[in-house]
Amino acid sequence: MQNLQLLLRIPDLATFDAQTAVLWHLFDRQSVLLREGSGPLLPTGNLPLADRTVLVIPARRVVYIETPLPPLSDQKRDALLRYAIEDKLTIDPVTVHAVAIGRSASADTNAHVVAAIDRAWLAGVLRWLNGANIAPVQAVSAATLIPVVADEWGVVIEGASGLARRPDGFAYSFDVTSGSDGVDDPGTREVIPMEPPFGLSLALKEAREHRTSPSRITVFVDHAAGTPWIDAWQRGLDCKVTAVVRPPTRMVAADAGNLLSGDFAPRSSHREWLGWLKPAAGLVGVIAILQLSFTVIDAWRLDQRRRALEGEMTRVFKAAFPNAQAIVDPALQMQRNLDTMKRERGRGPADAAQDSLARLTSILAVAPGLVPNRIVVRDGVATVEATVPDRALQAALQSRAASVSGSTFSAGAGDTVSVSMKTAR
Repeated sequence: MQNLQLLLRIPDLATFDAQTAVLWHLFDRQSVLLREGSGPLLPTGNLPLADRTVLVIPARRVVYIETPLPPLSDQKRDALLRYAIEDKLTIDPVTVHAVAIGRSASADTNAHVVAAIDRAWLAGVLRWLNGANIAPVQAVSAATLIPVVADEWGVVIEGASGLARRPDGFAYSFDVTSGSDGVDDPGTREVIPMEPPFGLSLALKEAREHRTSPSRITVFVDHAAGTPWIDAWQRGLDCKVTAVVRPPTRMVAADAGNLLSGDFAPRSSHREWLGWLKPAAGLVGVIAILQLSFTVIDAWRLDQRRRALEGEMTRVFKAAFPNAQAIVDPALQMQRNLDTMKRERGRGPADAAQDSLARLTSILAVAPGLVPNRIVVRDGVATVEATVPDRALQAALQSRAASVSGSTFSAGAGDTVSVSMKTAR
């Protein structure tokens, strides 16, 4: 299909069936028109296949509203849209599907342009298309096809109705009075009245009040020759008016206001990708459960080792000092009793050993939570032994020991490492 794009013009009907005809345009990836035609959707296969299908909704089915919106996320804002415009609707907001298509050009910086459409009618269109295996990715108002530039309004007249579009996307629909006072070229779609339509004059007056009026109005016609109505329009609207030949149908930009949002969002945009993520989410869940299990088991194992070491220290303390009544911190109490015994025998306090142990503690600080297996002070050397299965952690301890004067690091069998420090004589 080479990235073909199909534009479907939905007819302005209340209901749709197998015989309902639709006008279509087929474009290539550069938005060049390849071919066009019309006919019913069914039987399936009447329309050319395309990678991207865009619907053009009749302008009469879309109502444009300007309203200030709070600075919320797009998801929350879209959920509140129908109620934000409730005071500007004449029907129950529950029956309306609303989409914010961009910021308004008005002086109010919080004002947005909102497009509203009947939910039931739009749902009927999508069911009709689904019956023909057509899944559109975007839907826009017919006003979106009117080209405009900054400080200009684009106007299109077809039959007894007209449409004016502003650069910010807001569009006005108005009635056109037909009759002998209009210019009707055979074979054209429009009957241009000699006087500007009242609805257009009213829209321009309202725009001037909100400081969004244009400096020029461009009317798109089938034939630019023979436009005696331009002077009357310029006088009546008090604005420059030009007539331009109606451009060929063009493809809608992907970033144009999409009416298929929320409940009407394309399946591929919010359901299929969720389906793709389910296997990955399941795998992530399994990995998280296993990781949590290993963490709990490791914490339990370390706690058991800590309890065993504390029990061993308590037994050694009881064996050394059987008359001790209460054992709260066996290591500290053992050190205090040793200091007392040394003083009683005329030997100095264990300041040197304590200093060595303190320096060893600074080395072990690179491994928070490390529990020593054994602490030995013998022959002027203080040694701390521990089990460190992590090679990176062993390397960190070795590097730290090398930076502390008088310390040595050694690794033995079974992930056992020892750090030694000579004590001062």
